[in-house]
Amino acid sequence: MKSGKVDRQYSKNSICNDRRGVSDVVGTIMMVAITMIMSAIIASAIFSLSPPPDVPHTDIEVRLNGSTIDIYHMGGEPIKVKDMKFMAEGQEVSINSSSPVNETEEWNIGTLIILDTNNTGLKIVHLPSQELLI
Repeated sequence: MKSGKVDRQYSKNSICNDRRGVSDVVGTIMMVAITMIMSAIIASAIFSLSPPPDVPHTDIEVRLNGSTIDIYHMGGEPIKVKDMKFMAEGQEVSINSSSPVNETEEWNIGTLIILDTNNTGLKIVHLPSQELLI
């Protein structure tokens, strides 16, 4: 009987004191934790990026009118004139003082912008998106 009691006591103590296999479990838990932390860091970095600004979708018609160019907004989204840059042959072109739309307004459907140039190589740049409108 004494030997049975010792065996039971030995097996009870051996479970509490047996450290075999603990390093494998701890290592696995640490790897899972590191993977989850890295995933959270990468996800927060990706989702915190702001999307690029939208390019306004517009239908623009350009007409040469003597020493000026008339630009008509034929359809699409309104655009703030201050968000546009008018270029001809690499030079910035200013809006004519008689233009119905000035630099502080919004360019809406059916309105006209008159530019002080007769150069047909006109480019209109949307400044926030850095895209060409024409």
